[in-house]
Amino acid sequence: MNRIHLRKNRISLIVMICLAAVIILTPYYAAGKTKQSSFEYKRYTEHEQYRKALYWRMNSVYRIIKKYMDDKTTLPIPGLVKTYSSSNGKGKMSDEFIPQGICRADKYWLVTAYDAKEKLNTVIYVVDPDKKKLVSTIALPNRYHGGGIAFDGENIWLTGDTSDKYDGDPFLQYIRFSDLICMIDKPLHIVTENEISKPVYIKNKPSFLEFDEITHDKKIGGEAGQSDTDNTVKHNEGTIWVGTYIGKSSSKEAYLYGYRLLRGKDEVKLNTILVSVIYGLDSSAQGVDIDGDSLYVSSSYGGLSIGLKSSFITKYNIRPIKEGRQNLSVVSREISRIEVPKMNEEILIEDDKVFINFESASEMWKNAVIMTDRILSLDKSLWN
Repeated sequence: MNRIHLRKNRISLIVMICLAAVIILTPYYAAGKTKQSSFEYKRYTEHEQYRKALYWRMNSVYRIIKKYMDDKTTLPIPGLVKTYSSSNGKGKMSDEFIPQGICRADKYWLVTAYDAKEKLNTVIYVVDPDKKKLVSTIALPNRYHGGGIAFDGENIWLTGDTSDKYDGDPFLQYIRFSDLICMIDKPLHIVTENEISKPVYIKNKPSFLEFDEITHDKKIGGEAGQSDTDNTVKHNEGTIWVGTYIGKSSSKEAYLYGYRLLRGKDEVKLNTILVSVIYGLDSSAQGVDIDGDSLYVSSSYGGLSIGLKSSFITKYNIRPIKEGRQNLSVVSREISRIEVPKMNEEILIEDDKVFINFESASEMWKNAVIMTDRILSLDKSLWN
């Protein structure tokens, strides 16, 4: 009897130890099995390795930007090694995603990418730049050649299909930021049709986006004897700028079309009647950002030729637009133009930095001149 009791006690002890081990180790195993898009440098694990590659592959560019490269705020482009997206409602991995747009929404960076083989849905990577980590991947309910992304303070605007094969009416869509916050509590969120707006049809092909809010004085009706100052209030007007890529070498044909953003009590609407146009941009424009009176334009033609100076960021003065002019040519308003590593996409201006997204390290471009696998950070003073 004693032996039987001893055996039972031993068995009970072993079971308890095993259960304790399972409880303790489960989080570690779960963490190892958790699927998530990559957030690592695909080609050059150290910044010095990338600098050396840029020195040998694009020496003229390296000599210009080397003193302005900020390695501390440079981050990996998410999803280059692998992207966790969806197909028919099921999560799947791919190494074929191509980075495109970038914008800031509250404390997050939002980076868009699409599947080159159009097997998985287009995504938004949600990055916390302060903590230097990928928070979540948002799979959209489409496989568009996604490009532009912009945040108006309440909504995240996205371009519709921008591929050359698309011949339908151009449109934008948006996701409420309050909804996005609820989506990022897991590694992958598959957006449903009721979590994204219906298409908002516009006049031009939407290749890239920017949101700009202008505060200016607005006169209101006043009583006799009141001064002009008494009849003036501060007025905010938001504009969604929609850019079109054309891609004809050495031509000035790209445009930025401004659409007024109308904020209601319960929803936001886009006035699809054009209110402003900025023209005279290089037809290779890939992305823009407005910083005060300055417009920064990221331009890039084909990136497989070493000798062709095809990738650059140009700074223009657009003060007349800020003062109320509706149409403005920037042909004679260029402040500076800086050549950058090839195959640059959309850009983000924050404080004293210019952040540049690239598509050159994606699997599709195996013969790129320089594979930039990072969101490159350059000091804004380079454009002064």
